[in-house]
Amino acid sequence: MNVNLLHLRSFYAVANERSVSKAARRLNISQPTLSKQIKALEERHKIKLLEGRRPPLSLTPAGHALRDKAELLFDTANEIDAILGAAAADSDRLLRVGTDSPPYAAAFLAALTARVPQLHFRVTIANASQTTDLLTNAQIDLGIICEPIIQSDYSYVPLYVDRLVAIVPAAWTVPEPAPLSYIVEQTLLVREPTSRTLAAVKRLFAEAELVPLRIVELHTREMIREAVAQGLGISLMFEKECPPDSRIRVVPIESTSLALYAKGYLAVRTEHQRIPLIRTALDVGRAMLDTNVTEGSVTGARR
Repeated sequence: MNVNLLHLRSFYAVANERSVSKAARRLNISQPTLSKQIKALEERHKIKLLEGRRPPLSLTPAGHALRDKAELLFDTANEIDAILGAAAADSDRLLRVGTDSPPYAAAFLAALTARVPQLHFRVTIANASQTTDLLTNAQIDLGIICEPIIQSDYSYVPLYVDRLVAIVPAAWTVPEPAPLSYIVEQTLLVREPTSRTLAAVKRLFAEAELVPLRIVELHTREMIREAVAQGLGISLMFEKECPPDSRIRVVPIESTSLALYAKGYLAVRTEHQRIPLIRTALDVGRAMLDTNVTEGSVTGARR
């Protein structure tokens, strides 16, 4: 084969991203190095593949044709790797995970390492919006995201369904389930404006045409939990995000609204599903959701 496969893979990354900087982040190489590889590919074969200086870059007719053939080539190569047992070797790679829900991420990684004992992983904790940015900027390989904004180049596998509950000081006398009319009369402690939890809370109150009398923004779950424990107010959180604490009490909310529920997903770039470890991770996620539904832990939640 006359073509340099390293240069071809670099071109393929740029062709998909339409950006040298994004492709460089995906490949974990510098932009100058990537640009030199593309230039070397074009000069060696005396052909122009890309046009433009700023993203989104355009492909020439030859660039379009080469990208399609490269996709077939790399798809086939990944299938051959899987047949020859590349999945075992792939388990030694570092899986970079980003999440807005540490409890679900921990449960998922426990299930994944049971399937792939030699797995190496690194976890970044951020809110849903930030986790999505990490994924699109290729700073993580897999996102565990609550209600992500769907993007065409990414695939989403449902992982969990959770529901909002009220978090109240243990010493308070609170009706159970807690009516929304009671909740809005209390000081409501909330996350930052970009939080998916806060978005769900706002939808819940908007549907009921209710407005909390006083809202205090505290950003992190940990700070909110401590503030509730000190009697500064109450908060709404997703049930799985409420660690046991004798100073606080978890109370169900009196509402039939679907806004109570949120679904979390494993999110990956679609083309990365060819990677054996990513395929295994998605299979583990599907199995976890099936187990949760079977055990009835998401009864009443939207599917």
